[in-house]
Amino acid sequence: MSQNSPEQNKHKKLRTALLSITVSIVLIIVKLVFGFITNSVSILASAVDSFLDLSASSVNYFSIKKSEKPADHDHRFGHGKAEGLAGLFQCFVIGVSSLYLIYLSVERLINGGNLQDLNLGIVVIAFSIIVSFVLARYIKRVSKETDSIALSADSLHYQFDVYTNIGIVLALIIIKFTDLSLIDPIISIIIAVLIMWSARGIVMQSLNILMDKELPLEVVSQIEEMIMKHRPEVRSFHKLRTRNAGSVKFIEFHVVMDYELTFVKSHELAEDIIKEIEAEIPNAEVTVHVDPDEHPDYS
Repeated sequence: MSQNSPEQNKHKKLRTALLSITVSIVLIIVKLVFGFITNSVSILASAVDSFLDLSASSVNYFSIKKSEKPADHDHRFGHGKAEGLAGLFQCFVIGVSSLYLIYLSVERLINGGNLQDLNLGIVVIAFSIIVSFVLARYIKRVSKETDSIALSADSLHYQFDVYTNIGIVLALIIIKFTDLSLIDPIISIIIAVLIMWSARGIVMQSLNILMDKELPLEVVSQIEEMIMKHRPEVRSFHKLRTRNAGSVKFIEFHVVMDYELTFVKSHELAEDIIKEIEAEIPNAEVTVHVDPDEHPDYS
């Protein structure tokens, strides 16, 4: 995971989102032109998918800009949940594009249709596979470095563009040698179903952000260990709460300290704990409340 500053992560995410938008525009133009030339429903459906990718990537860009805005008077915890909303929107886009793929494919199965210039179609889709594969890997790497669910969802689009286009190439090759035109819409339906099935992970991640789900158990355990390694001054802790908002992890808890510690010493120890947690857990914002342990009963 990246140790870049929040500002560096912001610029990296925005550059990646802009790259995604640019590539989507190029792929839309190429697929539409050659989809009409070849009369392939698979290529046209792939162009529609790329158009919806463009819509999602555009929302991505603006949601990242919004989520990276600092906290203000009306949004004291920042704007990180904008990425969760973007993730849900992209899953909606994936679902719509998949259903449209199925619609076009069923229509072709019912009405039929002849494909033209299959060699050209194969070359065009092979080009799309290479571009989508390289872009998906790059976006995935950036999403991990910056903890961006919006980019993770964007990467998913292009991963399935790769799968979709591989299926289309295989269908076109089979049709070229067998004249079984029905394979074109059948492959499209199979790919659409797989796309919808695989989008469920992004749905859950987005809902987890919006519903303030706790950080993963291993992260919570790591936090607990960092707190208690300051014994005996630290007696215990309670009210540990964690959540995720975009790439920011909010962590808050009460720490119980030896009542004999001075106010200054307790404050310094709390600051040490905060610095250690923020150093170990990227993009963490830690809030600590100090409680003294009970005064012994001398009566």
